[in-house]
Amino acid sequence: RGPTHATVSVMGSMEASQRARNMLQRAIDGEVELKPGEVAEEVELGSATAAVIGRGGSNVAELEKTHGVKINVRSELQKARIVGRAENVAAASKAIQAIAKPILDAEAAQKKADEQQASGESAWQVDEGDDDADGW
Repeated sequence: RGPTHATVSVMGSMEASQRARNMLQRAIDGEVELKPGEVAEEVELGSATAAVIGRGGSNVAELEKTHGVKINVRSELQKARIVGRAENVAAASKAIQAIAKPILDAEAAQKKADEQQASGESAWQVDEGDDDADGW
């Protein structure tokens, strides 16, 4: 794993330096300029962010190769930005949702079960007076 930060020196006229700084900041933020015919879509990843990225970015690289898109994942925001032709972006978005949905569904089910248990609504809670095993 490489360094997590770098220092960049920008030299030139005041106007050119400011333009370069703006371009660098957009690149850091994951913004790319759309070419003619390209679209961008942002996908919420939530707790499935790591699964979408894959080990060492392997899932992102595979998705980019398979669908002919550019994907920028912002882990801290738990979002992915997909850029490419509309049909490719739609296919990549669907593939990302297929990775994320089971994880997000399981998380939602666990949250619901935890809330039900805390409120006493859980089907797994048994009152002492409801013991059907008496006499066994």
